[in-house]
Amino acid sequence: MIRRLLKNKKGTAEVIGSVMFIIILLFFFTNVYVWHDAATKEMNDLYVQKMNAGMEVTFVGGSATITAKGSGVVLSRIWIVASSNEHLYADLEGSGIHLQAGKTIPINFGSQILKADGSIQVEGNADGITLHYPSNNIKKLSVVNTLGIVV
Repeated sequence: MIRRLLKNKKGTAEVIGSVMFIIILLFFFTNVYVWHDAATKEMNDLYVQKMNAGMEVTFVGGSATITAKGSGVVLSRIWIVASSNEHLYADLEGSGIHLQAGKTIPINFGSQILKADGSIQVEGNADGITLHYPSNNIKKLSVVNTLGIVV
């Protein structure tokens, strides 16, 4: 009887095809799970960085300072709302200003110098930021870091 079963080749292709299909499905869903797990961990890490990357901007009497709270931050852009309700910005991306946790950096103001694209000319390093815009024309000052935190 067993010999007759082994010699009977009917249905062999369907069985092998089904097993291969199951193996392919397992491979596919394993990759999807691993990808999802990695993406979730990456998003959680970014969320923790954002929670720890707080900043504080003080703008009093024509002088301003930026203080890093929690962990270090890399400054990206300064937004200004002028007294005429005009919105201007100064890019800090190229300057690479990295502010260590607990450190403060001053913002100095000068005369109004705008670039061709309408943004404010700015110079900066680890010692301070010079913003070429008069402080008496500023109604509100906001700072953005590279993680997207706006203060």
